[in-house]
Amino acid sequence: MIYLDNAATTPIFPEVTQVIADTLTNQFGNPSAIYKMGKEAKRQMTTARKQIADVLNVDSNSLFFTSGATESNNWALMHMAKKSKELGYGNHIVATAIEHPSVHDVLEHLETQGFEVTYIKPNKAGEITVQQFEQASTDKTMGWVAMAVNNEVGSILPIENLAVKAEELNYWIHVDAVQAIGHDIIDLSSLPIDAFVGSAHKFNGPKGIGFLVHRPKDDKLAIKPLLHGGGQEKNKRSGTENLPYIAGMATAVTLTNDTKEDRVGQDENLATYLYESLDVAGVTYHRNGNTNPAQQANHIHNLWLPETLSSQLLIKADLKGIAISAGSACSAGSIQPSRILQAYYPDEPERWVESIRISFGYQTTKDDIDALINILN
Repeated sequence: MIYLDNAATTPIFPEVTQVIADTLTNQFGNPSAIYKMGKEAKRQMTTARKQIADVLNVDSNSLFFTSGATESNNWALMHMAKKSKELGYGNHIVATAIEHPSVHDVLEHLETQGFEVTYIKPNKAGEITVQQFEQASTDKTMGWVAMAVNNEVGSILPIENLAVKAEELNYWIHVDAVQAIGHDIIDLSSLPIDAFVGSAHKFNGPKGIGFLVHRPKDDKLAIKPLLHGGGQEKNKRSGTENLPYIAGMATAVTLTNDTKEDRVGQDENLATYLYESLDVAGVTYHRNGNTNPAQQANHIHNLWLPETLSSQLLIKADLKGIAISAGSACSAGSIQPSRILQAYYPDEPERWVESIRISFGYQTTKDDIDALINILN
C-alpha cells in the first residue's frame, strides 16, 4: 500500500509501539492509587506531561490529556463561550468557515444555545485576514476561532497576527493546531493564544489520545470540567488516565521534534517533486487553497483535476494500492461535496467534486509520487 493520506492519520513510530507495549505490560497500575505501583504510574505520567510541555514550550500545568482533538476542541470552546457569556462579555464569536468539523459543529451547536457566530470565508486570493475578523466583530464579540493549518487544503492561517490583535481587542482566541504540530509552521508558545489542541495520531502516535493547552489571558476563564467523576487531571478532566497512550504520545512528540528539521526539508523536496512531476506528465491541475505558495503547508496538497470525479479517482487509486482522499477523513462513510472547497470556491461547484487531497508523512518517497502520477495520466 502506498499511503498518501497522512492528514487523515499517520503510521505509528515503531518506538512508540514499543513504549505502549512496555507500559501496558509493566506499568498497569492506576496513577490515582496510593501504593507503590500507583505512584510509579503517576511518576511516569508526570514525566510524560513535562516531556510534551517542554517540546511545546508551555507550562505543564496548562497541559491536559484528552481523548483527542475533538474532545479538546469541544471542551475549550464550550467552556470559554459559556463562561464569557456568564461574565457578561458578550455572546458573539468570529470564526473561519474552514474549520475542522470538531470545531465547526461545536460552533453550530452554540448557535442553538443563544450564541451568535460569524463565519469568515477566504477572499478571492484564498486568504483569511485579520481585517476580516476585525470587520466582523461587534460590541458583543468575546472570542475568535481560527485553525493554524487547514486539514483539507493545507492553507496556513495568520495565527500570529490574529492572536496579537485578539489580545489588543481583549478577545480570547482558540486555535486548532492539529495539522501544524511537528511541521515547524508556527511557534504557538510565543503567542497570546488562550487555547490550542493537538492529537497524537497526526504526529505518528496512537489514536484516541490528545491534549488541550489552556492558558487564558483572563483568569476568570480558567478551565472548568467537561467530565465529572474521580477528579483526575487536576480535577479538570475525570476518568482514569490512559497511561500507555500518554507515554506513547510523549515519545511520538519527542521523536517528531527531534527529526523536525529533516521532516521539513523532506516535505519541501517532495512538494517540489510533486508539482514538477505533474507538469512533466502534462497533467491538468490547479492547487486549491491560498494562492500564495508561502502560505501553503508543504505536507498537504489539494488538487483540482478538471473533468475527473474525485470519487472515481479514489476508487482507481485504491485498486492500484494507493491511498488518497477527497477531504477530511472525519467525514467518513461517503464522499460529499467539500464544505471547505465550497467556502474557497463558492462559484465553482465543479471543484467541490473534482479535487483530491495528497498528504505526506515521514515514510513518503518520490516513488510513491511517481505511482500516483501514473494513474493521473
